[in-house]
Amino acid sequence: MKKFLLLVVLVAHTISAQIISKDNTFASNGIHSITGNIAWSKMIQSSNGSIYFTYAKNNPATGLSETILSKLNPDGTTDSSFGNTGVVTIVYYSNDSQMKVQPDGKLLLYCFDSDASTNYAIIIRILPNGQLDGTFGINGVVKIPDLNPDLDARGYGLVLQNNKIIIYGQRTIIPLQDSSGKICRLNENGSIDNTFGNNGYINNFSSFILVDIDSQSNLVCFGYNKIDTVNETYVGAIAKYNNNGQPLTNFGNNGVSNLAFNPGYIQSSILDSNNHIIFSKFDPNAAGSLNKINSDGTFDASFVTNFNSSFPFLIDVLSIVEKNGYYYLGGMSYEQNNGEYFISRLTQNGTQEPVFNHFIETDPNLKTVGDMIVNDNNIIANGSGYIVRYLLSTSTLSTKDITKITHDISFENPVKQNLIFSTKEKVSKIEIYSVDGKIVKTLKDNNTDLSELLKGNYLSKITFENGKTTVKKLIKK
Repeated sequence: MKKFLLLVVLVAHTISAQIISKDNTFASNGIHSITGNIAWSKMIQSSNGSIYFTYAKNNPATGLSETILSKLNPDGTTDSSFGNTGVVTIVYYSNDSQMKVQPDGKLLLYCFDSDASTNYAIIIRILPNGQLDGTFGINGVVKIPDLNPDLDARGYGLVLQNNKIIIYGQRTIIPLQDSSGKICRLNENGSIDNTFGNNGYINNFSSFILVDIDSQSNLVCFGYNKIDTVNETYVGAIAKYNNNGQPLTNFGNNGVSNLAFNPGYIQSSILDSNNHIIFSKFDPNAAGSLNKINSDGTFDASFVTNFNSSFPFLIDVLSIVEKNGYYYLGGMSYEQNNGEYFISRLTQNGTQEPVFNHFIETDPNLKTVGDMIVNDNNIIANGSGYIVRYLLSTSTLSTKDITKITHDISFENPVKQNLIFSTKEKVSKIEIYSVDGKIVKTLKDNNTDLSELLKGNYLSKITFENGKTTVKKLIKK
């Protein structure tokens, strides 16, 4: 009996990690609209809750694409003290702009430019007030020649390494479609750090999709490697370097290990806190899939082998965030065919965490989550030209209501339309509570219609005629 009470209390508290609604105190009814965006938007959150985000728009005067950096206050309103009334316009273009914030609050942006003969990676450092940092490069701008995104505009990024800045992308060679991964490291002032790799560079890998720092301070790179130049055969590969860019000779072949599979079209990837690589890929037969590989490149046997079977609809995973031992996924579901925001939380073995389960947006304008911030009390999703803040429930049905435990009562769970239950004792009433502890329906009879309840998780408090009560989780489909 005590164990059952503990389980009920744990369910009541665990349910606090669920999306319950948009946060109407944020921006306009929980939604900030990004006007004129023509590319993917990225965002980061400062320690005080402010949000910096990037997007791209066309300049009608020049006909060229420009990168825009903007700042929101914690309540979602534009911070007009930042830049020019909340906006910094960068004359360089980006399709999926990468951004980092340094411990001192300075912002780093990754853009691109080109002239008649050379493509450039453009690294820009911006002060917390939105002004260019004149101590970095030339007037806040560093140009790195022959460093590009891959053809799918995914394989590039920024990594902070103490007071150094690691930049990665692709070095295009002939023919155009044949590229090699390229990493360089900048000093704090933006100059090339010649103590890193080979005179500041690493370029012995076909294509980097992910570069990050593991728990031993080594660089871990994940992507593709060409193993057959005649037949253009690629496989997945992992490369490892020490903190100064020298290959770890005890890993693979001089620091590079070709994997036994081709990971396909990688959409999102992270290096988790246990040095596992989690990556999603596009699967034309199943929309999207998720995989977990160990630090040696082998598949994690404890991770689900058929991830897509966890969902009754097709999904694409475009954002992966690790927090408190869980993997949060953001992307798009095809439950309603046209695409809608999709957010889920997974355990370490890749199964859906049963309380959070998954969330599907009903607003037809909110189609794809491309970036995500996970906080203890909310989730901020960015995609389709909007930034949306969702509340996670923080209150539950009071545990003082769980005073007496009686014999079990079984539900047909999940409930599609009618609540059907079975018990040996007579039921006085059943109160159904939302995840924020508010009562949404009271019923007395078996087989009662619950079609008016929205899809999601609820708590039901059952009161029997003998005065005893029990609490059960209820899922509405």
